This record gives sequence, C-alpha cells and structure tokens, in this order.
Amino acid sequence: MDASFDYSSWTGAELERAESTAHEFLSTNHAAICQSFARQAAVIEKLIAYLKRTDLSADERLDCFARIAEASEAMHDCANGFFDLASQPLVARLLAKPDPS
Repeated sequence: MDASFDYSSWTGAELERAESTAHEFLSTNHAAICQSFARQAAVIEKLIAYLKRTDLSADERLDCFARIAEASEAMHDCANGFFDLASQPLVARLLAKPDPS
C-alpha cells in the first residue's frame, strides 16, 4: 500500500465510500482504460516489428530497446495506478477490522 495514504483514521463508512468511488470510476471509465492499454500495446507491437528488421544498426536496435522499455514502463505504471486506486481502500478496510483471534 502506498505510504502516502494513511487510512488508519478513516471510519468504516469513509473506507466503504472510497472503495465504492474507485469501483465506480473503473466501471465508468472501463472502455477508455482498455483503449489506453490497447494503444500502449500497439506501440510496443510496432517497436517489436521494427526490431525484427535485419538492416538495423546497433544504435537503432539500442534506441528501439530503450523505447520498448519506456513504453513498457508507462504501461506498468498505468496498471499499477489503477490497481492501487481499486485495492487500497479495500485493503485498508480489511486491515482496520479487529483481529478475530
């Protein structure tokens, strides 16, 4: 969980509202989110296709590797952001429940 969020002082109702808001955002924006990932994947696919060329110089290959790494990292960051958005309130609520033992 991101250390910048301190859910320890939130009430159960506030945590449930945060969870509901996150779920609503992801549901409402589902198509746009999928489209964004599809565009990012298409960029990576084009770079891989370019990398298959046999006439590339070493510098061109290195540049392509760097671009693939950048695009992959951007996709990774985006996925982690959506995961955090949806999971942090839920995890915080679970952690806030008293230990049954």
